[in-house]
Amino acid sequence: MKNLPFHTCILGLGERSTTYYLTILHKKYYEKLGEYHTFPFLMYQIDFDAINRFLPNQFDKLIPELTSILDTISKFNAKQYLIPNITLHETLDQIDHHLHFAHPVQLAITYCLSHDIDKIVLFGSRYTMSSNYIPKMFKAKGLSIIKPSEEDQLLIDHFRTKTYASNDTESDYRSYKQLIQKYTSASHVITACTELSLHHVQLKNSKVIDMALLQIEKVLTQDP
Repeated sequence: MKNLPFHTCILGLGERSTTYYLTILHKKYYEKLGEYHTFPFLMYQIDFDAINRFLPNQFDKLIPELTSILDTISKFNAKQYLIPNITLHETLDQIDHHLHFAHPVQLAITYCLSHDIDKIVLFGSRYTMSSNYIPKMFKAKGLSIIKPSEEDQLLIDHFRTKTYASNDTESDYRSYKQLIQKYTSASHVITACTELSLHHVQLKNSKVIDMALLQIEKVLTQDP
């Protein structure tokens, strides 16, 4: 294990969200180096249902499950680790470990501070938008999180759910895009859900900050 050729280990979770991360990693790595380059990594794929059934906050089940996974992937001795799921990092924060992760919330905070953004609208799952987890971390750094209206939270979560099930339609996307345009008219929007990240490139809106993309950029920056 000490001579592991891979610098990055990715935890394989949901099929569509994990594929998104891998696709963008390969795309950006190719854009960086050209020719026939593909991003080198080691992936440890688990049965996502073993974790997903306890998300977002059944920590009494999630913590031992994720701890066991961390114990396994730590044996790969990778320099950095990537979890292609935003919500799971709330559980990760409650586990004592020595692994280096591209943490989406911390990266988002760093991005906002470096770009003089002090007010952000949060898009994510219904749980994420109502939870105090992300707002508390932002507030500790002097940043404010604004939550969409209750009605809009339901619409965002409905779109997220349909995307996860691969049942999203063009009409669903247009409605989501209208919400993005509504909230970016006066502020930046941060997407804290991988299902929403799947639509990031299509939006072509510079005021949308995608947490998954920040993770990907960090991994690429740290990779030798």
